[in-house]
Amino acid sequence: MQRKYGIFISHKAHFPLSLDLKHPTGVVVGEGVRLGERVAIYQHVTLGGARTGDWQRGRYPTIGDDTVIFAGAVIVGDITIGKNCIIGANSVVIRDVPDGSTAVGAPARVVDRQVPNPLDRRTENE
Repeated sequence: MQRKYGIFISHKAHFPLSLDLKHPTGVVVGEGVRLGERVAIYQHVTLGGARTGDWQRGRYPTIGDDTVIFAGAVIVGDITIGKNCIIGANSVVIRDVPDGSTAVGAPARVVDRQVPNPLDRRTENE
C-alpha cells in the first residue's frame, strides 16, 4: 500500500476490518493509534504522535466508532475523538472532541452537530 497509494499504516496501530479508506492516498496512521469500528478516513489524513517516543508514553490519538475524518485533517498527540463524530477537511485537532460533535478549523473548534451520521446505514424503518 505504501508504494501504490502512498499510505502508511503502522503494523502496531489498532484498526478493525471495518476501517474505510475512502480515497486511499497519502494517509498516515502511526503505531499507537486506536481506531474504532466503521471509521472512514479520506485522503491525506495524518494520525500519529506529536513527538518522538510518544509510543512508549501512550500519546497517540484514539478515534471512536462511526467517525468520519475528511481530507487533510491532522490529529496528533494524546487526543480522543468520541463516537459518531465528524472531523472537517484540513482541520488540526489539538483538543478532545466529545461524542456526536463536529470539529472544524485550524485549530479545530467543536460545533454541536444536528445532522445524522453519514455512516449510519440504517433506514428509518429498522
